[in-house]
Amino acid sequence: MVGGHEGEVDGDDDEGTIAGMAESLLTFENAALPLSVVCPNGRIVMVNRAMRELLRYEFSELVGRSMHEVVLGDHDELNRIWDDRLQGGRRVSNERRWRLVRGDGTELTVWGSSVLVRDAQGAVRYLVARVVPVPN
Repeated sequence: MVGGHEGEVDGDDDEGTIAGMAESLLTFENAALPLSVVCPNGRIVMVNRAMRELLRYEFSELVGRSMHEVVLGDHDELNRIWDDRLQGGRRVSNERRWRLVRGDGTELTVWGSSVLVRDAQGAVRYLVARVVPVPN
């Protein structure tokens, strides 16, 4: 407690928190596996370099997009899979085969899976998805 206000931290704690966040972001950005972070509403909020290179998009072209704009196929089926994923109790999904559209319009088949990240109350906060291209 600093300055008599509960929950406040001193500057050293702030610097440690910021340093830890920066390190986590750098680790995510430079991971060899293509990774993305997706909100429960299906919007992409973060993509690492490997994912951008694989999909041939710039960061600004992917962030904020709906997964429906990147994942090809029947949107009703995709919505059912997505809803089942969010409601299911499993933290890690089974791998599934997906077809994705790249920034240049070409298609790519990948194996994809995700990890649910929940908040303290158990609600889904976001999903971290990873993909691996299917060899030709």
